[in-house]
Formats: sequence, C-alpha cells, structure tokens
Amino acid sequence: MGTMKKIIVIIIVAATILNIVVGAFLFLDIQQMNIPETTLTIELINITADEAILDATLLIDNQNSFPIFLQNLEMTTIDDNGETVNHLSMDGGEVKAHENRTFTSAVSIRFNGSPPTHLISRVTGTFGTMFLGMIKKTFPLKFQMKVSLNDILNEFSLPQIHLAANFSEITQEGINFTGIIEITNPNTIDIAMENLSANVNTETGILVGTVNIQDEKIPAKTTKQLTGSGWILLKALDAETLQMTLAGDIVIYVAGIRKSMNLSLKADIIPPSLELLLSDLPTEASLTGDYSYTLKDGLHDTITFTINNPNKLTLLAKDITVKIYRVDGTKTRLISNGTLPDGLIKPQSTTELQGDMFIPLTQLWPRLGERFIPDQLKVILRSNVTIQGFNQTIWIGVIGYQDIAIHPFS
Repeated sequence: MGTMKKIIVIIIVAATILNIVVGAFLFLDIQQMNIPETTLTIELINITADEAILDATLLIDNQNSFPIFLQNLEMTTIDDNGETVNHLSMDGGEVKAHENRTFTSAVSIRFNGSPPTHLISRVTGTFGTMFLGMIKKTFPLKFQMKVSLNDILNEFSLPQIHLAANFSEITQEGINFTGIIEITNPNTIDIAMENLSANVNTETGILVGTVNIQDEKIPAKTTKQLTGSGWILLKALDAETLQMTLAGDIVIYVAGIRKSMNLSLKADIIPPSLELLLSDLPTEASLTGDYSYTLKDGLHDTITFTINNPNKLTLLAKDITVKIYRVDGTKTRLISNGTLPDGLIKPQSTTELQGDMFIPLTQLWPRLGERFIPDQLKVILRSNVTIQGFNQTIWIGVIGYQDIAIHPFS
C-alpha cells in the first residue's frame, strides 16, 4: 500500500513539473506571438432608394503555432464629416494555428443630404490565446479602412427618353396637342421626373405651343409613358418642321440621398396635316345647276356648290374650277370650262357658293354621233379647301349629272 502511494505521488509531481515546463515554454512562445494578418474588404452589393447594402468581410490569418481567439469585434463606419452612418457587432471565434478564418456581416447605410466622397470603417476587438484554461493572454485589435464612394453616382445611367406628338381637334383658336414621353429607367434605383414642360417651335424659332407634364416616379428597371395636353397655334400648319424641346429635372433617390440633375432634350416632329385633322369629320359637298337659254348667250348655268362644314373653324374654298360635259349615251364631250369665286365656309353649318357658267351655242350644237338634245350634262367641280391665311389645303371634287330643264333667260 505504501509503495502505491509513493508511485502516485511521483506521477503527480512529474505531471506538475511537466505542466510547469510546458507552460513556461508556451508562455515564452506567447510572448513572441505574431499579430495575425488582418484584411478587411468592403463591397457594395446592392443600392436602393432608401439604403446602400455593403458586404464587410474580415479575414484573419493566424501565423502562430497555437490557436488564437477573437472576441468583442465591432465595426463603426463614419462619413467624411465624421458622422457615424453604421455600427455593428461581429461574432468572434477561434482561429486554428497556421490557418485563416473569415468573418462576414452585411452593412446597411443610409445617407442624409449630400453623398460623402468616402467612408472610413474602424474595426476594434481583442485577440489572444489560452492553454488548458489557465494561461490567457490578450491583445487589442484595432485598424481602419477607407472606402471611396465616388463611383456610386458615376455608375448611374441616364434614362432613355423618346418624344412623340399627337394632334387631334382643330378650332379657330388652335390645334389640340398631346406631348408623349416614353421613359425607360435602366438603373437599379428609382428616379423621378419633375418640373417637366415641352415647348414647340417652328424651324424659324417661333414659339407655337407649350405643354406641361405631371411629375412622375419611374421605378427601377421599368418603362413609363407620360402625357401632357395643350394647344398649338394654327401657324404650325405652315411650318416645314416643328421642334419639341423637353425641359425638367431628373431626380435620383439613392441610399437616402435626393440628387437632382437638369434635363434638356429636343426632337423634330412632323407638322400637323390639315387633311388628317379634319378626317374624323368629313366635309360633304353637293352640286346643282339651274339652266336658262337665249339665242345670244347660249345656255346659262347657275351653279350652286353646297358644302357642309362640321368643324369648329371657318374654312375657305378657293381655286374653284368647273367643267361641263354633254353626255350622249356612252360618249362625253367638254363643252364649257370656267371658275367660281372664292368663298368662306362657315363652321358647323352648311354654306352655298354660287357662280355662273355659259355654254356657247357652237359648243352645245350636236356633233357627229351625238343626239340633238344630250341625255345629260356632267358637271365636275374641284376646289381647294383651306384656312384663310394658311397654305395647307384639302382637295375636294364633286361630280353631278343633270338633265337639261331649260327656262327662258330673264
């Protein structure tokens, strides 16, 4: 029994001495502990109208022959004005000997006012080692990293904008005009179009119309069509080309920042066509004649040109030409050619324009193959219809067939 006790005592003493010796060597090794190589990487992974999301990666490379542990890791991010924009805690842990370990965390940042040119991220904490839970040695960990933000707004792409125009109703005061703006936002952040207005000028610079367009927000990766209505002057009808100039502001919303940029865009548009403007309200016309006869003047035809104008503006019939043919079976022959005076066509009413045509006896007298009295007279009237003082015209043609009902000429 005594021998056994002696053996146990010897083992305990030996283990204690060994532990003291190993601990002494470890203590000396700890005194020579290498500071771990630390790399902090910050990458922008997403940006929205409300915030910027950064990925913070902390890489610890332990070059020591014993494991180390990290604890109390904190990262504080400040802007170039010294204002704290983010503070977070990172989970620590053990890094084995001659190995490395990565610690990651998402950083959410929201700016106020102007965007900073850079951020400074400061990492603090402690690192150290333990041996059998008895020896503990810790060192402070502290370093910082500067991150440039100059590229955040530089990567913004201007929206794609297409301009178009639509002309509809025409009145004596002007032409109803609709400006159409198609906007595509190719960015991952929302934008807004504000203070939009469009001016319409002729090729000589004369302002003929203005239209205001309501503000609109364009979400990321979407296309919207904006419209605004107004009136342009009738003088736009005579322009060779019209130029629409869009002005306003493009507003960027990024990570809590509202940044405005001026917008100016020009596009050539085709002037409105009078014929197309009136095409929805066709102008109807008819032709009648009243004949009388004398031996001296021949056949006198009082022609009545009746035209219905359903539009809201006064039109002008000009360059009115009349041709009269005698019809004998399938044969026709021109027997008179003349003009009628110009006349105004009142808005939203029916107007009658009259004129006199004379057919000489020498033309009326039958030729070979013709009957003594023609079957009918064929009257063709052609006229240009326009707005008084303007150049654009609409061509109108009317054909009428009339039996000869001759009355004495008084």
